[in-house]
Amino acid sequence: MNVRNYKEESENMNLELIKKLNRFNIYANLGFQFDGIDNFEKYSIAYHNKIKDYWYNFITNIKANNKEEFDKIILDASSKMKAKNRDVAIAILPYMEEIYSNREMFFDNSYELVSNEVWQIFDNFEELDDIKTNCDLNVKLEKTRDMQLYSEEMIKAYQTGDTDDPYGNLDSIYKEVYENYKNLEKDYTDEFYFAKVNDEIVGITTGVYDNEIYGIYGLAVKKNFRCKGIGKEIIKQQLQMCKDKKLKLAFLQTEEGYYPADTYRKLGFKDVCTEYYYIKRKV
Repeated sequence: MNVRNYKEESENMNLELIKKLNRFNIYANLGFQFDGIDNFEKYSIAYHNKIKDYWYNFITNIKANNKEEFDKIILDASSKMKAKNRDVAIAILPYMEEIYSNREMFFDNSYELVSNEVWQIFDNFEELDDIKTNCDLNVKLEKTRDMQLYSEEMIKAYQTGDTDDPYGNLDSIYKEVYENYKNLEKDYTDEFYFAKVNDEIVGITTGVYDNEIYGIYGLAVKKNFRCKGIGKEIIKQQLQMCKDKKLKLAFLQTEEGYYPADTYRKLGFKDVCTEYYYIKRKV
């Protein structure tokens, strides 16, 4: 994307909202998706002590006006990532304006783009009743604090047994993290749900919220119950929870190019921005 196109795109972006959502996403998930965030003068590092995947461990909030400054920051941050035994990953959001608008220049052939993560919000609660999920099943969300059972059901919901399943080799450490989860940030409330049909667990989802934002995380439906509108029904019920709590908006993230992003748009979610993840190629 060139500078002109970025300026045209940025007219439709609320950079302050994106900053707020980014802070929410990190701090609402401390103790779960992240174990900590280290803030430095020109960048931050979000990390997990056990999970090594790049979306749990990355450099962000980078303040650089040119490629030379950027390279120095990444060099310094990389040493800190390697000290944590983590590969170098970088997450870029639109408020890092110079970098975001000139990604092709900042991320040369030594980097690989590994994710285009679209951020979406829902705030039109007046039309919530008009959402059609086309689900003929009676789906009920049941709150639980049985994290051992939740972790077991999470694995079942994500892994399909298909050879091309991207979660087929889901690291067993995820189960351990779910089992031992503890809320570290008292400004945020977390709620874990089983989605049930006739008392059978058919999926899972998580809601995390403060006094403004309701974040929807980890929604997954078991293979035999997919394509029945259950995922849409889960989302609609969580949106109702958001409305009942009198919060301003619901927030979720999903990979662009996969069907959930378009599904959420059809439900009334609006795109806020795309977060790009780059990893440093190994020599």
